[in-house]
Amino acid sequence: MVRGIAILLALGWHFGPTPSGNPVLDALQLPGRLFGWAGVDLFFVLSGFLMGQLVLGERARTGSFDGRRFTVRRLLKLWPVLYVFLAVHAVVGNEPLSSYLWQNALHVQNYAGTSLAHLWSLAVEEHFYLGLAVLFPLFARRGGSPRVLVAVLVGVLVTAVALRYAGRAAGVSETRLQWRTHYRIDSLAAGVLLAVARVHAPGAFRRVARLRLLWAVASAWGVRLLATVGKDGALGSTLGFTIAYATAAAFILLLYDAAWVTRARWLTAPVAALGRYSYGIYIWHIFAADLALGRLGLDYRSGTPLAQAVKYGAAIGVGVAATALLERPALRLRERLVPARREGPRLRTAAA
Repeated sequence: MVRGIAILLALGWHFGPTPSGNPVLDALQLPGRLFGWAGVDLFFVLSGFLMGQLVLGERARTGSFDGRRFTVRRLLKLWPVLYVFLAVHAVVGNEPLSSYLWQNALHVQNYAGTSLAHLWSLAVEEHFYLGLAVLFPLFARRGGSPRVLVAVLVGVLVTAVALRYAGRAAGVSETRLQWRTHYRIDSLAAGVLLAVARVHAPGAFRRVARLRLLWAVASAWGVRLLATVGKDGALGSTLGFTIAYATAAAFILLLYDAAWVTRARWLTAPVAALGRYSYGIYIWHIFAADLALGRLGLDYRSGTPLAQAVKYGAAIGVGVAATALLERPALRLRERLVPARREGPRLRTAAA
């Protein structure tokens, strides 16, 4: 369910910057318009949580971690949708190839720049996966303890926000503060920190997660701060991203094994279903919406109900098709080539 909410926030941020004039539509898009940029941080924290459980679970079962196997499995999940998108964009897109192709193909777009601005977050995740694949096997072989890992992760949280403050003081642009991995890795580290607690102290983690009122209040307060602080300016470009990942962590804890999620399936099931297609939707959504609007003679900047319906319909439709035609066949191939080992502790909740 978290993925579904994250992709709705991202779509709202990119598709609804101005009111449409329809009160119902505007109310639905208000969260995305106010703090939809934080949907990426929700993805980051969830990725850290899920990948952290996978990595720590393998280490707990075997005493080691196969970084090469992990890398191959991640590439077979992520690359088919991305590279087909880049190929299609190269054929029918309007931007010059030099403005996006090699940067995104090599996963350095958040440092080298790209005209496909929304893809910056993919580079941060790819760098995170690379770091796990290279560094965690060394940590496992040296017998690193959970306490050491927690200390390292807390160090990452502190260092990243310190780097943002230092970058801001040195005149680093707000775009670079938002995009570059060394400024943003703390969101993923926060998710891994949750995973450490989930794997190595599962009883305590469940007891803490049951403090629903605490996490509801923390999530609501975080959302309020996100809507007022934003991601720009002296406070937003530094502490704003810390607020974003802290709010995302609180929200994940709020949903973890929550009984109300099952009882409210009429609402949560469609959002969770959308989340299953979130990667394909995120990669393709701007391109698909712009193409569909162009075919109908509509302006991408238009916020009319018709334009919004076309944007969302095209984005979700193409994202679903990309998942069905590219991602899922690649996953079946992955299971034949590098089948999954027995899973360790998993996220048993709609948070996935």
